[in-house]
Amino acid sequence: MRVAVIGSGGMGSWFARFFRSRGDVITVSDRDQRRARRLATRIGARCARDNSEAARGSDVVVLATSVNSVSRVIKEIAPALKRNALLFDICATKSGAIPALRSVQRRGVKIASIHPMFGPLASGVRSKVIIVVRTGKDMRGAEMIRRMFRGARILLVDPEVHDKWMALTLALPHFLNMAFAAAVSRARSPAEARKFAGRTFNLQMLLAETVAVEPETTADIQITNREFVVVLRKLLQDIRSLARIVNARDRAELVARYKRIRALLSKDPEFGVARKEFEKICAASSTISRR
Repeated sequence: MRVAVIGSGGMGSWFARFFRSRGDVITVSDRDQRRARRLATRIGARCARDNSEAARGSDVVVLATSVNSVSRVIKEIAPALKRNALLFDICATKSGAIPALRSVQRRGVKIASIHPMFGPLASGVRSKVIIVVRTGKDMRGAEMIRRMFRGARILLVDPEVHDKWMALTLALPHFLNMAFAAAVSRARSPAEARKFAGRTFNLQMLLAETVAVEPETTADIQITNREFVVVLRKLLQDIRSLARIVNARDRAELVARYKRIRALLSKDPEFGVARKEFEKICAASSTISRR
């Protein structure tokens, strides 16, 4: 197949490599031409002058752009898309992407909207989760996704369901890690803090520094997901409630609150092995740090 990948960042590069490994003919484009040329050279692909050139004549077009630009890019490439081509996005928020995708469906273009639940360092798709978000009654695009990513665990959901869960499982952890990073950054030296740190701090720092690498993506995940407003409001209520108990130095109430939280968490089937998994992660992290 002729595959165009628009966007040559981390996940754009992953999709370009994935399709190239299948023997497909790859064209890449990016507003950062230098980055696109580097990717093209690295994997043996063609670098297009612009997005429309990349899309023209392609059997599959992957939108690996920011959620803020996906609508603009779709409008830009719409005249270049051939009939029966597959166009799909990989955005972490779907409320804006899906209406834009539907706008080209009338041209005879197949559409799909997916969310790969793995990062750019993933090796292959076997057993990896790919969320496929319903874009309407026409499921031809979703079926093509299922065939192309054979071996992945496909989860089919409605867009509202996707965004609601992403507010909790993606936007919330990103927000908490950046809040943690903000608190640590006020210390005289984060490196100095590590001298006094235990495993929990080091693991949290690992998460925070990973999230902090891509500030634009992290911000988009929180701002573009309208469901995150609800999650954030409840989080702030919980923080204020716990802060009042701590400030009152009411140990009995704080312990009681934490026990109620533990009881709720214990309903998770993974709760019983959490400590063991934590030990494994810490051991692996310590081994890497010594290298």
